[in-house]
Amino acid sequence: MTDPTTPKPPDPPTEPPQPSMSPVADPAPEANMVAGAGTATPKKRSNVRAWVVGGTALAVILCCGGAVIGTFNGDESKPTAGASSSPAASPTSASPTTITPTTAAPTSAAPTSAIPSPTKAAPPPKPKPPSYKTLTERQWKLIAKDPDGYLGKTYVVYGRVTQFDAATGTDSFRADVAHRRMAEDYDYETNTILNGSASDLDNLVEDDIFRANVTVLGSFSYDTQIGGETTVALLQVDSIKVL
Repeated sequence: MTDPTTPKPPDPPTEPPQPSMSPVADPAPEANMVAGAGTATPKKRSNVRAWVVGGTALAVILCCGGAVIGTFNGDESKPTAGASSSPAASPTSASPTTITPTTAAPTSAAPTSAIPSPTKAAPPPKPKPPSYKTLTERQWKLIAKDPDGYLGKTYVVYGRVTQFDAATGTDSFRADVAHRRMAEDYDYETNTILNGSASDLDNLVEDDIFRANVTVLGSFSYDTQIGGETTVALLQVDSIKVL
């Protein structure tokens, strides 16, 4: 049992509360202790030093951490040569521009590359009208002798109608022909057959004296009324005039 007369030893002093900062290990906790009174108590000066050392260490840690973070941020924000040309590596914050549509009316100018219209072929030149030559008596006798040798030739002849009736038709007639206009009807000596347009020959009858532009068609044979056959020159009437 405890003797009530024995004095009660004093209570050990309570340790002041530690700051909420990160604890820093004291390199020599034993140095902060003092001997005596049977219980180790930290010195007051040691507590102040701990506060100073802890704050300094915390400040150094914060500064070092900020420098490291800044270095990382700087490295990440530094553009590279390859990424500078890529729109995805350096996005811009500019708002997209809006293109206002124009309201200009379309022009009505004809296109310069219009397809040219096909050119029409020029009509063939009209044939020149034939020239009709006048004849001498000898030249006409040569034609009457061999009409096939003068096929297609054009001349001026004169004559007297000897037959133009139902037997000859409306577009053919028989006539005595000469190289020029003769003084007497019997002077037209060469028996000849002439063909032409019925409209051109409509006003022509037997015994008419005429002047005609003709084309030689060759020879022509026909039966006579007495049962014989005769061959004569055949002429195409291109134009005719009653004299």
